[in-house]
Amino acid sequence: MKKITLVLSGLMMLAASAIISSCDKSGEPAPSVNEGAETAKTAKAGGSYKIAFVLIDTLTSQYQKCKDLEEEFAKKRANAESTIQDKGKSFAAQAQEFQRKYQSNQFTQQQFEAEQARLGKLQQDIEALQARLSNSLQEEYQKEFQALTDTIQNFTKSYAKEKGFDFILCKSSGIDNVLYANEAYDVTEEVVNALNKRYSKAPKKDAKKEEAKK
Repeated sequence: MKKITLVLSGLMMLAASAIISSCDKSGEPAPSVNEGAETAKTAKAGGSYKIAFVLIDTLTSQYQKCKDLEEEFAKKRANAESTIQDKGKSFAAQAQEFQRKYQSNQFTQQQFEAEQARLGKLQQDIEALQARLSNSLQEEYQKEFQALTDTIQNFTKSYAKEKGFDFILCKSSGIDNVLYANEAYDVTEEVVNALNKRYSKAPKKDAKKEEAKK
């Protein structure tokens, strides 16, 4: 969950940085005619903006999709680790037996070399499997996390339009460019509730798999 929080904070802080940058430029010379025309399409008259903020730590801890994602991959990581541990224990037992037979002179030279080669190959296979499982989990996690990020960003965009906000900032205990925010403009609970309501109505993966089997 901490990883999700930090990465989401980083992404959303890019928008906050842009806002701060635009505020800092308020004393610069007036733009050219063409630049002014473009600015007029998006800027509020008199520089008045409606701004709210979301506590990203709270969002990721209370948004059910975030919690489900972390739980799902915690189980997958545990299963992968269990698989590697089981194979590692089996390899260790075989290596120990190999050592015992070698010390008691139970091998011919040919048998010794063949068993040594087999164990070496087995160790390489286990290491390769560990790398494949790790890479597969990482790729799948990144894909799911990107989908999660897109969901939050797309919802925040539609929420801002619906509520009339020009900017929605992100506050986080880990990465925070917002030095002060009046709690009256905290829309975290409303955003989390809306996201959870939408998520609860979305078809779950297991339901999709069952439907596909029919």
